Amino acid sequence: MNSSQMARQLLAAHGQGVGAALNVRAQQPGVGAALNVRRMQPGVGVPAQAQAFHPGAVDYDQAAYPEGGLTWLGFGVTVVPAAAVNQVVPITTQRPFTPQLLYLPSTVIGLIVTQVQLEGTNLFANTLGIPVELMSEVSNAPQIQWPTLDTSTGIQFLVSNPTGGNLNFEGGFWGTQVRR
Repeated sequence: MNSSQMARQLLAAHGQGVGAALNVRAQQPGVGAALNVRRMQPGVGVPAQAQAFHPGAVDYDQAAYPEGGLTWLGFGVTVVPAAAVNQVVPITTQRPFTPQLLYLPSTVIGLIVTQVQLEGTNLFANTLGIPVELMSEVSNAPQIQWPTLDTSTGIQFLVSNPTGGNLNFEGGFWGTQVRR
């Protein structure tokens, strides 16, 4: 069985189907080499990976081009005053960016993300809000499939603080830097 067939079997076993985005890297060269397969979030901007069984399809040096453009998009720090409702926190990017995971610190307790807006459209099903604890780096809650953020639009978080003190809203996205 070659690595292409093995990847197809792994995809079928996980219900993703052939063609789902994967990062497949051989650990050791040669026939029967062990594979490290980890599922990536599907969508625009999934990085290209050099694959030995497709010679010439992707031509780059892995040492100079690690992980095909995976990087961080940080938010900085925004102070959300006590009793604030729907404070807008705009996030912009210098290049198109497809988030895969959102990380908010678990050390800030009490903030509520009421909306995440992309071009004026709320990505959440309602506006009642989600506690930041569900989106912390230690949470095992599922994440939404984030759309690609363009340089002209970015994304806006609307954050409320029902506590009696000022709280910091900070965090970042881990994702793929999209190339034009």
